[in-house]
Amino acid sequence: MKGCIPYIMVATRSSLVRRLTVVVVVAFIGILGYYLVQPGVTWTRLVFFVVLGGLAVLATAGVFYQRGLITTGAASGLLLLGFWQAVLWIYILPLVVVFVIATFTDSKHGQSMVLDKQ
Repeated sequence: MKGCIPYIMVATRSSLVRRLTVVVVVAFIGILGYYLVQPGVTWTRLVFFVVLGGLAVLATAGVFYQRGLITTGAASGLLLLGFWQAVLWIYILPLVVVFVIATFTDSKHGQSMVLDKQ
Protein backbone atom coordinates (compact mmCIF):
# COMPACT_ATOMS: atom_id res chain seq x y z
CA MET A 1 0.00 0.00 0.00
CA LYS A 2 1.40 3.28 -1.04
CA GLY A 3 1.37 6.05 1.50
CA CYS A 4 1.39 3.78 4.56
CA ILE A 5 3.98 4.52 7.17
CA PRO A 6 6.16 1.45 7.74
CA TYR A 7 6.54 0.15 11.27
CA ILE A 8 9.83 1.39 12.69
CA MET A 9 11.24 -0.46 15.64
CA VAL A 10 12.66 2.03 18.10
CA ALA A 11 14.74 0.98 21.07
CA THR A 12 15.97 3.30 23.76
CA ARG A 13 19.40 3.03 25.22
CA SER A 14 17.95 1.81 28.52
CA SER A 15 16.01 -1.01 26.85
CA LEU A 16 19.17 -2.15 25.08
CA VAL A 17 21.07 -2.09 28.37
CA ARG A 18 18.30 -4.09 30.05
CA ARG A 19 18.48 -6.73 27.33
CA LEU A 20 22.25 -6.89 27.58
CA THR A 21 21.98 -7.24 31.36
CA VAL A 22 19.61 -10.18 31.05
CA VAL A 23 21.85 -11.93 28.51
CA VAL A 24 24.94 -11.45 30.68
CA VAL A 25 23.21 -12.65 33.86
CA VAL A 26 21.80 -15.75 32.15
CA ALA A 27 25.29 -16.54 30.85
CA PHE A 28 26.74 -15.99 34.34
CA ILE A 29 24.20 -18.32 35.93
CA GLY A 30 25.02 -20.89 33.25
CA ILE A 31 28.70 -20.59 34.12
CA LEU A 32 27.91 -21.05 37.81
CA GLY A 33 25.92 -24.15 36.89
CA TYR A 34 28.86 -25.48 34.90
CA TYR A 35 31.24 -25.06 37.83
CA LEU A 36 28.67 -26.51 40.20
CA VAL A 37 28.54 -29.87 38.42
CA GLN A 38 32.32 -30.27 38.45
CA PRO A 39 33.80 -32.91 40.78
CA GLY A 40 34.58 -31.88 44.33
CA VAL A 41 31.51 -29.77 45.02
CA THR A 42 31.00 -28.89 48.66
CA TRP A 43 28.05 -27.37 50.48
CA THR A 44 30.10 -24.21 50.93
CA ARG A 45 30.53 -23.82 47.19
CA LEU A 46 26.82 -24.46 46.64
CA VAL A 47 25.85 -21.76 49.14
CA PHE A 48 28.43 -19.39 47.68
CA PHE A 49 27.13 -19.90 44.14
CA VAL A 50 23.54 -19.41 45.28
CA VAL A 51 24.54 -16.10 46.89
CA LEU A 52 26.41 -15.01 43.74
CA GLY A 53 23.48 -15.94 41.52
CA GLY A 54 21.05 -14.21 43.86
CA LEU A 55 23.11 -11.02 43.83
CA ALA A 56 23.22 -11.09 40.03
CA VAL A 57 19.45 -11.53 39.81
CA LEU A 58 18.93 -8.80 42.42
CA ALA A 59 21.12 -6.40 40.44
CA THR A 60 19.17 -7.23 37.29
CA ALA A 61 15.92 -6.49 39.10
CA GLY A 62 17.43 -3.18 40.17
CA VAL A 63 18.21 -2.39 36.53
CA PHE A 64 14.68 -3.26 35.40
CA TYR A 65 12.93 -1.31 38.14
CA GLN A 66 15.45 1.56 37.85
CA ARG A 67 16.67 1.25 41.41
CA GLY A 68 20.28 2.35 41.20
CA LEU A 69 20.97 1.73 44.87
CA ILE A 70 19.88 -1.92 44.63
CA THR A 71 21.95 -2.42 41.49
CA THR A 72 24.97 -0.75 43.02
CA GLY A 73 24.70 -2.71 46.26
CA ALA A 74 24.33 -6.06 44.50
CA ALA A 75 27.18 -5.27 42.08
CA SER A 76 29.37 -4.29 45.03
CA GLY A 77 28.50 -7.54 46.76
CA LEU A 78 29.41 -9.47 43.61
CA LEU A 79 32.71 -7.64 43.39
CA LEU A 80 33.58 -8.24 47.03
CA LEU A 81 32.54 -11.90 47.01
CA GLY A 82 34.22 -12.41 43.65
CA PHE A 83 37.65 -11.96 45.19
CA TRP A 84 37.03 -15.05 47.27
CA GLN A 85 36.94 -17.28 44.17
CA ALA A 86 39.77 -16.34 41.83
CA VAL A 87 38.46 -18.75 39.18
CA LEU A 88 35.32 -16.64 38.77
CA TRP A 89 37.02 -13.23 38.45
CA ILE A 90 37.02 -13.46 34.68
CA TYR A 91 33.23 -13.78 34.77
CA ILE A 92 32.33 -11.55 37.71
CA LEU A 93 34.28 -8.46 36.65
CA PRO A 94 32.55 -8.08 33.23
CA LEU A 95 29.22 -8.67 34.98
CA VAL A 96 29.96 -5.85 37.41
CA VAL A 97 30.99 -3.58 34.51
CA VAL A 98 27.64 -4.25 32.81
CA PHE A 99 25.83 -3.37 36.03
CA VAL A 100 27.82 -0.15 36.40
CA ILE A 101 26.98 0.83 32.82
CA ALA A 102 23.33 -0.03 33.43
CA THR A 103 23.30 2.08 36.58
CA PHE A 104 24.57 5.14 34.72
CA THR A 105 22.08 4.66 31.89
CA ASP A 106 18.99 6.60 32.87
CA SER A 107 15.86 5.84 30.86
CA LYS A 108 14.56 9.40 31.29
CA HIS A 109 17.56 10.74 29.46
CA GLY A 110 18.08 7.78 27.09
CA GLN A 111 18.11 8.72 23.46
CA SER A 112 16.16 6.64 20.97
CA MET A 113 18.03 4.78 18.31
CA VAL A 114 16.21 3.75 15.14
CA LEU A 115 16.96 0.10 14.43
CA ASP A 116 15.00 -0.30 11.21
CA LYS A 117 15.16 2.59 8.80
CA GLN A 118 13.20 2.48 5.57
